[in-house]
Amino acid sequence: MRGYSRGQGNRSAAGKSDGRRKPMNAGHQPEWRPKTKIATGESSGIASSNQKADSSLTVECTSEKTTSFTTKPDLDPLLQNQPPLPPVKNSSSSTDNFKPMPDSSQKADNDSKQSKSVSTVDNNSKNSNHMYPIPTKSEQGMELQDGISEKGKQIGDISKPEDTNHASSITRFDICPKKVNTGGIKLKTSLLVTNREKRNQMKRAAEGPNIDILGPGMVLMKGYISLDDQVKIVKTCRELGIGDGGFYQPGYRDGAKLHLKMMCLGKNWDPQSSEYSEIRSIDNSKPPKIPDSFHGMVKRAMQDSNLHIQKNKGKIIPSMVPDICVVNFYTKSGKLGLHQDIDESRESLDRGLPVVSFSIGDTAEFLYGNERDIEKARKVNLESGDVLIFGGESRHIFHGVSSIVLDTAPRMLLEATDMCPGRLNLTFRQY
Repeated sequence: MRGYSRGQGNRSAAGKSDGRRKPMNAGHQPEWRPKTKIATGESSGIASSNQKADSSLTVECTSEKTTSFTTKPDLDPLLQNQPPLPPVKNSSSSTDNFKPMPDSSQKADNDSKQSKSVSTVDNNSKNSNHMYPIPTKSEQGMELQDGISEKGKQIGDISKPEDTNHASSITRFDICPKKVNTGGIKLKTSLLVTNREKRNQMKRAAEGPNIDILGPGMVLMKGYISLDDQVKIVKTCRELGIGDGGFYQPGYRDGAKLHLKMMCLGKNWDPQSSEYSEIRSIDNSKPPKIPDSFHGMVKRAMQDSNLHIQKNKGKIIPSMVPDICVVNFYTKSGKLGLHQDIDESRESLDRGLPVVSFSIGDTAEFLYGNERDIEKARKVNLESGDVLIFGGESRHIFHGVSSIVLDTAPRMLLEATDMCPGRLNLTFRQY
């Protein structure tokens, strides 16, 4: 049997053992002593300051106390004669990498000259210290609100707007934000509810519009807009609202904000100046045009309302062709105080050209009266699909919205549009 030793000295150049084992003195136990003398308090007095600062000198060895060990018989003596490895220098505590902290004055000066930054440690090297600048407010953009960034794009959409000539400095509002899929199960409207709403639509179509005369020149048409047309109106307003000249948060000169979101079509109405213009001054955007489908709905509503007035031997409302549409979206807490719509031209006001109002979504408690007094105002609920027209003698009535009745929008409308809770109101008028 060929014997092998674990020592490297007994192997030939070919890597095999020469069969000879070198003699060893079994009674002798060699002592290991470090060849590098380390200064201690006993041998050389007090260590120098440099030695104290070097954290690598963490082991003290004295001449009286030495570490001994017994060599195994099969260990090559040549390995015992190897000099000890030098101590590993701790780079993390080395004085070469030490950088003094700046004083308060220097730090303040650096802060004024440099942008804010955050220090992050690289996983590959403990000594690396990379500085990543934090974007300032101008780089991050305006604070986001209601799911749309300052340039009219939805959160999560990294694409740039198509038209950057009128880059908006205001926060846009999306009435139909895309819902994030959280993994939950979305229940659809039951077949019973769907069939009931369809039957109601067929019944209203067969019976004709349910019209009430609230006063001279003031007509309420209940459920006049079909569910299909309501869906089209919401989707159209959503597309226009997230674009140039779309929904924003209006306010007055004193800084007060209206409790609604607003978008104007045709001409822009400025709540600060109470005037109409071709350009919205807050962001220099041009209001979108009134869609042709909206014109057709307004025309039919005015014709049907006047037919009902004539049957009741009343005074018909003057006809008009709208060139202005103020679109308001009332959120859950939305409201609007009593006011008059008297910013149109003198000719339009004198002729009593009407205001035609479409209601979509949640029900609104609508107030109206001849005086600006809530206690004396009358109230009527405007539900989804209702059309309100006031012109002629009622053109200058005070009106407003006291509150929004939550969870009253048609379920099928919300499923078809993903419209957020609230009321969408379109008011058409001719300047």
